[in-house]
Amino acid sequence: MRQLALIDSSAAHRSTRSETLVWAIERSTERVWYADVEIPRSHWLCHPVPDIVPVTLLAEAFRQAGLAICVAGLGMGQSTHFVVSTMTVRVEAEAVRFPRFGALEGRLEVTFADIGYRKGVPHVLDVDYVLPGLASGHVDARILADGDYRMLRRNARPLDDEVRGSVTELIHVLRREGDHLKARLGVNESDPFFFDHPVDHLPGMLLLHAAARVHEDEFGLPPRFLTIGFPAFGEFRLQTDIEVDFTPSGTQSLFMQNGRMIATAATDTRRTGA
Repeated sequence: MRQLALIDSSAAHRSTRSETLVWAIERSTERVWYADVEIPRSHWLCHPVPDIVPVTLLAEAFRQAGLAICVAGLGMGQSTHFVVSTMTVRVEAEAVRFPRFGALEGRLEVTFADIGYRKGVPHVLDVDYVLPGLASGHVDARILADGDYRMLRRNARPLDDEVRGSVTELIHVLRREGDHLKARLGVNESDPFFFDHPVDHLPGMLLLHAAARVHEDEFGLPPRFLTIGFPAFGEFRLQTDIEVDFTPSGTQSLFMQNGRMIATAATDTRRTGA
């Protein structure tokens, strides 16, 4: 009989159940866990046609599963901060499609390939994800105690209750010259997915989604391969510029704020980088 541990939304760093994609976890070995994932067709990122599962929701399911296991399974505590350095998603088929009826459900295998310790406390994570027959991924992340995180982000401006600059366009194209695109990121602070709970930086998942959308706008389908790195935190209410170079099968994107690089992303129509 499976020994499932049901989780609440806070274990996945979500404030609402509707945005929580992982509902239970189970330990297999010291390093291998399983997470029961459910991605609803009704999620707004799936509209206007709820047929293909957005790469963003696959990435978010991976992220939530890792968080839930660390918080509810390994007892790291909800005040612990997980800072993603890199994230990669690979899709097996041309696209992951929803079943005819109901949500996409699956049992996600989560392997902690490496855990680095500092002073006896977990400090870095190297995590692999496999959703059999559908997708796989990888995350490198740092683990920071609340005090260390607050010191690191002591000059950051947290998101307050005032919603500013709500926009409907995620990618504002400024100029397209051949295979090079210049654009500006549109941030909708009232978005219930990217701004589900208080944060003090631009959500990395928003930048990942932007990279996926640029690819989809160019090639007509979500990327089968997406990798993104975060060399620095993106700050709120600063202009975020995007520069994209298109290749025959994908994109290379750069996200900048005031001349400072906050993210780099690459996509491909092929399943690559395995």
